[in-house]
Amino acid sequence: AGDDAGDMPLVDMPVMPDAELALVTQGWNDTAAPLPDIACLHQMIEAQVDATPDAPALVFEGTRLSYAELDAAANRAAHVLQGMGVGQGTLVGLNCARSPDMVIAALGILKAGGAYVPLDPAFPADRIALYIEDSACPVIVTQAALAPDLPVHAAQVLVIDTDPRIADAPATRPDCAATAADMAYMIYTSGSTGRPKGVMVEH
Repeated sequence: AGDDAGDMPLVDMPVMPDAELALVTQGWNDTAAPLPDIACLHQMIEAQVDATPDAPALVFEGTRLSYAELDAAANRAAHVLQGMGVGQGTLVGLNCARSPDMVIAALGILKAGGAYVPLDPAFPADRIALYIEDSACPVIVTQAALAPDLPVHAAQVLVIDTDPRIADAPATRPDCAATAADMAYMIYTSGSTGRPKGVMVEH
């Protein structure tokens, strides 16, 4: 075989010129950028609230909430949750149907400093009971239609769509001690023993 490209086996031929290969594999992948000085998920959402308060944050069926409205609703829930003892690292059961209430509750739990434990209402009652027992969550956030179906537990309950404390709570952002190293949520997954195990996910 000679040195000519025409004599080179196809497998050894360059896919593209060196300059183009460098651009594709290195130049376009050089996406390093400074990260904002924001530690937690709820702080990232608050930054968006500050940037675009009137933009739609949540649309569900006939309900539309702006970022400012979502923030205020979550702040009210967070103040009530803090009054119930939720703080940095507290696990809080989240038992809401897919709805604005679910988003407000999850964000409120984070703003209070806690971490949410999804308790999907579609799960069998014995599985929800296991999650409540295993997580030892001292508070559960639910909706009025779902509260009667919760299994027996010792947790305090916040019924997010009817509790009068929420309407009376301040809409200002609560003090929150959570850091990037704190849990944002704990989700249960199949365990090798057949018993679900909680996976702790940090901010």
